[in-house]
Amino acid sequence: MRAGRAEAWQLDSAALLRLSPQAESGGRPGTIWGRLPESKPLVERKRLIEERFPYVAVLPEPQAPDDPVLLADQPAYLTLRKEFLDRLDRERNLTLWRVALEGAIFLGAILLGLGYFYRKLNSEMDLKLRQRNFIAAVTHELKTPLASVSVWVETLFTRQLDDAQKARIQHLLDGDLLRLNDLVGNLLRVAQMDAGSMEFSPSPRELGPWLEEVCTWASHRYDAGSLGLRMNLAPNVWAEIDPKALAIVMENLLSNAYKYASPPRETVVTLDAVDDWAIIVVADRGQGISSRDIHKLFQRFFRAGDEMTRAIPGTGLGLFLCKEIVAAHHGYIRAASLGQGLGSTFTLRLPRLAR
Repeated sequence: MRAGRAEAWQLDSAALLRLSPQAESGGRPGTIWGRLPESKPLVERKRLIEERFPYVAVLPEPQAPDDPVLLADQPAYLTLRKEFLDRLDRERNLTLWRVALEGAIFLGAILLGLGYFYRKLNSEMDLKLRQRNFIAAVTHELKTPLASVSVWVETLFTRQLDDAQKARIQHLLDGDLLRLNDLVGNLLRVAQMDAGSMEFSPSPRELGPWLEEVCTWASHRYDAGSLGLRMNLAPNVWAEIDPKALAIVMENLLSNAYKYASPPRETVVTLDAVDDWAIIVVADRGQGISSRDIHKLFQRFFRAGDEMTRAIPGTGLGLFLCKEIVAAHHGYIRAASLGQGLGSTFTLRLPRLAR
């Protein structure tokens, strides 16, 4: 625009002085001849300038230190119109903001992409670690009871034993076979759920008597009274459940309460009803769960710690299976703990039937 202002001054001056690049007769080519200044009204000159250069104004006072003065009898300066300058400033600011916004969006997209790839990579690494731990756990869970069964069977057939010794070996064999049965059962159920072939047969049932039966049977799997089981079961709480499938959930929770607690154990099972929900709570005073791991508990293959150094048996499928079965009953399961060594609480919520 400043170049245009200079051009306006140059053209006005050339017209006023009647400068011509044409050579007069007898003159040398390229010679510019000048005549006496032609007198034109300033108003006319102003009109011509502003028509050709709409962003240039002719004013009696300069608006900027470098505004050129016109050749005229009265003060006249060429200046740039303020509205044009303001518009250019707005356009420049808008352009800067647009570029900054586009840059911020582009940078944000890059950061989001990097964050996404990081989460995916972290998730894949975590899954691979859990799969490795799962394979190690299954190997350990199979080898240990099989080796034990092999030893006890050999002992039964190669040694003379009294009735008390035979009864003790039978008890140990039953425990090893039960451990193998639980492992294979969990593997088969997870495979069925992945294939969508696990069938549920829900029916209305009062939860109190059913829960008492399931918990009592689960408690009898261990040494008498070693689970420290107490039950507080509210009467007349009904829900539509598949009793066999939901019994798997309770067995897994009680098994964890036994495995992750040291004697003397204390396990409390509570049944209550709140609004439209039947609520089952299994609380123990075992090892507890760290806040770092509690949100991962129901993931497939997850177990806190390193499988190679963990002494407690398990595959990381039990709680995953619990979550899937409870979800199939249109409910949900949550875990809570005050921290390591302070026990754990698992809460099941199932849609309640009005009775």
